[in-house]
Amino acid sequence: MQPVENPSRAGKRRFLLGSLVGGALVALAGTALVYAHAPRGMHGMHGGGMAFDEVSEHFRVHVEHVLKEVNATPEQQAQVRGILEAASSDVKALREQHGSAHAQLHEIFIAPSIDRARLETLRAEHVQALDAASKRCATALADAAEVLTPEQRAQLGEKMAKRKT
Repeated sequence: MQPVENPSRAGKRRFLLGSLVGGALVALAGTALVYAHAPRGMHGMHGGGMAFDEVSEHFRVHVEHVLKEVNATPEQQAQVRGILEAASSDVKALREQHGSAHAQLHEIFIAPSIDRARLETLRAEHVQALDAASKRCATALADAAEVLTPEQRAQLGEKMAKRKT
């Protein structure tokens, strides 16, 4: 009977990197989607939470910290910063384009009768806007990840895995 081999270290790193990228994408897209479409000042329960610009700043600080942890060069830091600022600006623009959705939804629900066709149109438009924001976030994440070397991404993945345990 032959012993079963453990997966190679490279295989583990690929799995870890895939998990890292997937998790980061979900977190980034989820945050962007919530803030892209929530009414201004209503990002948490009962009106709490941070405004879009506050979330962007918080995320920027976190990214700067992560880049320092993997010893990103000043050039890499500038590239990633530019990618994320552009993505943030694009998501904010999407939010502003679709900012009237909340008011439209309110109008539908206070009307004497519910306009199901209008509600469905609003829902479909909202899904399209969410998809656009999600795609933009995925593109930014991939672009930012490509700025880092494979070694830096692996180092980041290892650090994140340690924080999870």
